Amino acid sequence: PPVQPGPAAQFCFRVADSPPPETFSGEYGKSRGFLLHCRLAFERSPDYFVNDSAKISYIVGLLRGKALQWAETRSRQASFLQGPLTDFLADFNLNFGDVESQTELAKKIWNLHQGRQTVTDFAIEFSTLAANFSGSGDMLKGAFVQALNDRIKDQLTYCQEPSTLEELIALAIRIDKRLRERSGSVSFASSAPRRAPSPPYRACPQEPPSPPPEEPMQLGRTRLTPEEWQR
Repeated sequence: PPVQPGPAAQFCFRVADSPPPETFSGEYGKSRGFLLHCRLAFERSPDYFVNDSAKISYIVGLLRGKALQWAETRSRQASFLQGPLTDFLADFNLNFGDVESQTELAKKIWNLHQGRQTVTDFAIEFSTLAANFSGSGDMLKGAFVQALNDRIKDQLTYCQEPSTLEELIALAIRIDKRLRERSGSVSFASSAPRRAPSPPYRACPQEPPSPPPEEPMQLGRTRLTPEEWQR
């Protein structure tokens, strides 16, 4: 009988386990990261967070300190834990959000300096502030170049100006990596041990020829005096 094809292979994909959620105590500058982790949890487990009430309860369960005190006060209103989520987040950001004026952001951006950081690390700090700033792209490019170390600026003068901030950051990162690679190779070459110079060649002094050995006394050939003959 003809062989019947077996059932099609079934592939099961398992989603990697999420790291344990971090709590939030109302620290300034950490609200965005906290809400981002919460949003990722919602997206990874949609079956658990089927409505806004479940999402709000999850967020409140991670609050500590003064943030939890705020939630306790708001929970006296029945609608606080029911949603909608947009109203909850608006109230949350009003109390704990990192709200800064455009003037304050501009001051922070223009006061940035690369220092001892790599361009990669510095670009993260710069882009975080630039994401909330409404200034023009040309202004942000100028601020980024101004904050770089002189050796990066010197190399950028030989390159065509990128059209966007993202392209400028990518170019500066490549330049920084190349300069660091070159600096590392030069340091390695200068620290390599050097062989001491060989002393100049000198011919070994020749020893003077040794005198010929003394011949043993031959009595047969010695002449005797007349006195010795008389003996």
